[in-house]
Amino acid sequence: MIFNFYYPDFTDEEWIYVITKYLKGFTEIPLTHTSGYDIEILKFYDGLLGTLLKHTEEISNNCPQMLNSKFINSWKFQGKLYRVLHKTITLGKYNRERSCFPKINYHGMITHWTDDFTFKGLMDKLSDREEYIILEADTKEHFAFDVNKFRRTYKCEEIYTAKEREIIFPMYKENIIEYYMTVNDFIQMKKQERNRDGK
Repeated sequence: MIFNFYYPDFTDEEWIYVITKYLKGFTEIPLTHTSGYDIEILKFYDGLLGTLLKHTEEISNNCPQMLNSKFINSWKFQGKLYRVLHKTITLGKYNRERSCFPKINYHGMITHWTDDFTFKGLMDKLSDREEYIILEADTKEHFAFDVNKFRRTYKCEEIYTAKEREIIFPMYKENIIEYYMTVNDFIQMKKQERNRDGK
């Protein structure tokens, strides 16, 4: 068994089937116009995918022999992750619409990330000149879920999201740095850091 859950007592194949179905729904969550992802919907997906990450970390630290390493290695990711947040439309004085940066909600639940600091697979949704909130996370000791790696392993790939290099990771405030800049400026900053560090 993948995890020693008391309930539900799924087989490995059943876990893979359930996660595949959850991933399809999670990657298709629509954004609301003003506040990003609906928290109630996130709670639903975090109930399984967030528990998967947190429970795996706990067992890996305390009883690693209980884990199915083949399954864990089919999705496990650790390293740097990136996320872009758009400005939101709010009503200002005299009910005039204005755009401003949202307050970042460090709710500890899962959300969408990418391991590509150039956001190549997302540039059709982003502007070269607009300033965004760009989040950089370092998973450190935590586990993230590599969606494409999992889908390749179990032959359930989605052609529409494959280019996005999607990773699922919780919004842990202590793991995240915030930047307010254009995507191009962020890319240049990261390239300079890599050149300086010899990576």
